[in-house]
Amino acid sequence: MPDEIWQWSAEPERCDCETATAAWEAHDAEIRRQKEERQRKEDEERHRKRVEAALGNSGIKQRFLSRTFENFVRDTLERSAAYKTAKSYADNFKRHLEAGQGLYIEGTFGTGKTHLAAAIALDLIEAEYRVVLKTADDLFRDIKRTFDEGEGGEHKIIEKYKTCDLLVIDDLGKEQATDWTTAMLYAIINDRYERQKPIIVTTNFSENDLIAIESPRGVGEHRIRAILSRLHETTATMAMAWKDWREG
Repeated sequence: MPDEIWQWSAEPERCDCETATAAWEAHDAEIRRQKEERQRKEDEERHRKRVEAALGNSGIKQRFLSRTFENFVRDTLERSAAYKTAKSYADNFKRHLEAGQGLYIEGTFGTGKTHLAAAIALDLIEAEYRVVLKTADDLFRDIKRTFDEGEGGEHKIIEKYKTCDLLVIDDLGKEQATDWTTAMLYAIINDRYERQKPIIVTTNFSENDLIAIESPRGVGEHRIRAILSRLHETTATMAMAWKDWREG
């Protein structure tokens, strides 16, 4: 007769009586709950780290981090309408991303254009999309900073602007326009146009004023006209022209 082999188990043998069965079911449910809770916390931590990394890569400055949808003032019909348009864009970004559709936000000073653009960016970063938000001035400054790094540095940052899920260019027309800046702007926007990548632009200037600003002495006018043509084809226009909220 073969020798019997005993194997010790960390878990006691389960009794199949009604009382024991109920106790074991409660025990198993608690083990599952603890496992799910650990998994939830691990998932949240991974998400937090990804969002922090995305924020770091986005170029969003500290001042913009508080410009959320929640604290956008909706005290008039015009502000409420602008809020709804921007919030709808963020909520339906997957569809807009697939279609390459963006927003062109134009209007007067202090109406909340940057606030809503930043709110969209923050919402999408929380959803783990790759977003870059830069003023036009900072965008060009960042490219110029790479000149001392050689061609690789310039290519890397421009490629980031061309390939991120959403590029937000704030305050277009406030930068010091030159033939180089207009050529660079065209290269970035045209590449995103061809890739069907969405873009959001905010500006305080009308189209005619923007053409004049971006093509000093007429240099590069054909480029800014081509830029605006591509933007109008691929963006919905939001007009925000009312009293500056900072004036009370």
